[in-house]
This record gives sequence, structure tokens and C-alpha cells, in this order.
Amino acid sequence: MKKIFFICLTLAALVACKEKPQQKPNGDIAGKAAVEYYGYLQRHNFSAYVDGMYYEKPIPKEYKALLVKNAEMFVHEQDSLHRGIKAVKLSKADMMQKDTTLVAAYLTLTMGDGTSEEVLVPMVKRKNVWYMK
Repeated sequence: MKKIFFICLTLAALVACKEKPQQKPNGDIAGKAAVEYYGYLQRHNFSAYVDGMYYEKPIPKEYKALLVKNAEMFVHEQDSLHRGIKAVKLSKADMMQKDTTLVAAYLTLTMGDGTSEEVLVPMVKRKNVWYMK
């Protein structure tokens, strides 16, 4: 009887000491980065929003200025149509199965007139930083 008790106790100790399985990476960090970038739009910080976009090579100043102007026009359109973007929340973030540097972040934009819209923001991780693709 003592042997059975000792064996059960030993097995219980082994199970308790077993290494915990590593958590699978998820897209929450990328999703939070997407929320931050869209928050820049909400706060009319268009240059910071554009800086959150990933390009393999540095972009010319003229092209960046065009992207900033495009973001500004988008926000002004939302201001006139829906009284602006009032809130940005992460709905979900799906990490690609075979490539943990790619995430599909779904954001819910709540507008000033009470309407909401879900947008897909593709995210890519480069040098340990998440960018919009």
C-alpha cells in the first residue's frame, strides 16, 4: 500500500513540475499597434499615422507629404459625413498560421453620429515593430 501511495505521489509531483506548454503567439500586440495608429488619425496627427505604414525602402518626402494629405482628406471626409471618428477599438486580431509576422487586425471605428464601421488593417512585423501594411 505504501508503494502505491509513493508511486502516486511521485507521478503527481512529476505532472506538477512538467513544463507548461508555450503559449501560441497571437495578434493582440499588433492589434493594439493598429489601434494606436488609427488613434493618430482620430487626433489629427496625420504624420504619425503615415509613419506607422511599412515600406521596404525609405519613401521620398514628396510621397510622404501626399500620404499625409490623403489621410487628412479621409479624416475631414469622416468629420463632415459622420462628425468624426470618436472611438477606435480592437475587434479581433488574427495571426497568420504559418507566418507570425503577419496579422489581420479588425478595428471598430465609432463615429460621432453613432454609426460604426469595422475596418481590416493588415499588420506586418519588421525589426520587432508592428506596422500597417
